Amino acid sequence: MDEALRAELLCRVEKDQAARLAHDSDAWGEADRENLPWLRRVIAEHGWPGASMVGTDGAHAAWLLVQHASADRPFQRHCLDLMTAAVEAGEAAQRDLAYLTDRVLLAEGRQQEYGTQLTSRGGKWVPRNLRDLEGVDGRRAAVGLGPLADYLSRSAGRPPFGARLTCRRCGARVEFNPPDVNQSVTVTCPSCGLEMVMRLP
Repeated sequence: MDEALRAELLCRVEKDQAARLAHDSDAWGEADRENLPWLRRVIAEHGWPGASMVGTDGAHAAWLLVQHASADRPFQRHCLDLMTAAVEAGEAAQRDLAYLTDRVLLAEGRQQEYGTQLTSRGGKWVPRNLRDLEGVDGRRAAVGLGPLADYLSRSAGRPPFGARLTCRRCGARVEFNPPDVNQSVTVTCPSCGLEMVMRLP
């Protein structure tokens, strides 16, 4: 096992999660910008860092960093293909693959399969662009995920906003609901009134 690589993966994920739990889009943007080129190098040198290379927790950490590598959609798609093979070889978790599958499908303008990607609508969390709602629980069960209703119920306790940004004019912190993939939202700073358009590619 590559203990140094495992430790680095876990360290980077710890920073990633701290920024996201704080709903600080500036901090998580910085973490993503640092992690992406590093992760590209790791994948180029080692292939997919599976459980036998970096442990189960390290493989999970690698998935989470790829899940947040949205600035490079072709790289995410490449990692999805690598991770699919890793799952077949017992080197990665099916649950993690389901999340990455949904993320990549939505980024490609297609419908998600498992309902793992949510958005806030009317103060409630709902799945983004989901294929075949009636069959989703069967697909979720096949990869070790619980029913969609339970997932939405657990998510209900999360704040109704998804992110914060810093106003470019006055520096105020502004909470906002992130848009759906390929959609935009106008965020208005409550302090100075500046309107900022946020788009999720």
